Amino acid sequence: MPKPAAPYPGPLPHAESARDLLVQAANLAADHLERRRGDPVAITADRDALAARIAAFDFAHPMPGADAVATLFDLLREAGVRSDHPRYFGLFNPPSLPAGIAGDIVAATVNPQLAVWAHAPAAAEIERHLVRLFGRRIWPESGETAGTFTSGGSEANHTALLAALARKCPDWADRGVAAFARPPLVYASAESHLAWIKIARAAGLGAQAVRLVPARDGLRLDGATLEAAIRADEGIGEPVLLVATAGTTAHGAIDDIAGIAEVGARHGAHVHVDAAWAGGILLDPAQRRLLSGIERADSVTIDPHKWLAVPMGAGLYCARDWQPLETAFGVSTAYMPSASTAMRDPYIHSLQWSRRFIGAKLFVALATLGVDGYTAMIERQFALGRRLRAKLAESGFVVVNDSPLPLSCFAPPGATDATVQELAHAVVANGSTWLSTVRLDGRLCLRACITGFETEKQDVDSLIDLLVTTERERRLANTPE
Repeated sequence: MPKPAAPYPGPLPHAESARDLLVQAANLAADHLERRRGDPVAITADRDALAARIAAFDFAHPMPGADAVATLFDLLREAGVRSDHPRYFGLFNPPSLPAGIAGDIVAATVNPQLAVWAHAPAAAEIERHLVRLFGRRIWPESGETAGTFTSGGSEANHTALLAALARKCPDWADRGVAAFARPPLVYASAESHLAWIKIARAAGLGAQAVRLVPARDGLRLDGATLEAAIRADEGIGEPVLLVATAGTTAHGAIDDIAGIAEVGARHGAHVHVDAAWAGGILLDPAQRRLLSGIERADSVTIDPHKWLAVPMGAGLYCARDWQPLETAFGVSTAYMPSASTAMRDPYIHSLQWSRRFIGAKLFVALATLGVDGYTAMIERQFALGRRLRAKLAESGFVVVNDSPLPLSCFAPPGATDATVQELAHAVVANGSTWLSTVRLDGRLCLRACITGFETEKQDVDSLIDLLVTTERERRLANTPE
């Protein structure tokens, strides 16, 4: 006999139950923000124990929502690297501003669908307004800015490649790379983010289409070096996309944007600035000068979930004009209510179709802080970066990168790779702070970056004290008696 179907459970929890659950979640979130400074920065997880704890959730029977939320907070707090911690000096994963978290809650609650303008006009117009805000800081003389919110920098950069292919050869949209007389090539610094390799594979070009050009000084790609690399490939392929990185992941270098734009103009190539991290400084008039030449780019990537401290994932692609996006992504089908270029329906201008209201968190953060508030936050982080660099030098460490951004790569004098690795492991094992290592100019270095808006002078000083103490202990332990 077949087992009888379970009775229909009836309606989902009523509004009062929903309110209780959401208030409980909000209270737990607020408690988390208040207590994180006192938490360890990293806790090593036992994979088997963690997997067993999670496997206990067989989902066969419901449990109170408040218990599920509390357990989730505990799991995330008790295992892993806490990139939301004030003493996290690692990659560009800052804590989220409370205003950004609030914006994300609103987006998740209303859950608008941003495929077409008509289904979510307020959300679509808010995102257009934000794109224009950044567009005016990139291209001050321009009236309208094309662009779209993305899941992050990789999607935004992927968009740049597809737009470049469409711009260089409109037939590509129908015929693919066969429309090109010679294989399309992408040029970027050897110090750039290697998402370009994955992007080229996803676009059907293959990894060999990405020419990673060694920078003359090992840090910053200049126009002359790029020009020489293109000339060396003459007859092999066609330069379609030239990338200037504004804030390399490893060491914070800013490429010669103006020089790269000159090369792009000579070769008829699309010039893209990957400013996923450093693009946030466009909101700070004093630091905008570091991105000199960005106004000559055809498109720019900015990740608000990096320097602008909104929850992941929030990427932004800004461009001079809409046509390449329309060529790359424009489709029309009967089940969609429209495919309007006049209304800028999002799905015909981006990789995504159904998608979240990504701009909500940035909208609330900007509305709450204002541009002036962001400027003050950015200036404070630059000041902390200068303090970090000065104290490293005072403490006898050799700073080996030359970046105007708050990121320092350094090592003890005469250190070997093994020495640096040993020092890094000891610092991280202490649990009170976190930094990373990076290979720079053939040597392994320690890397510390100011990423969080809650980081204070005492956090920088605490890192320096721990480095000095740990290095002294390491030397004593390795000194023959």
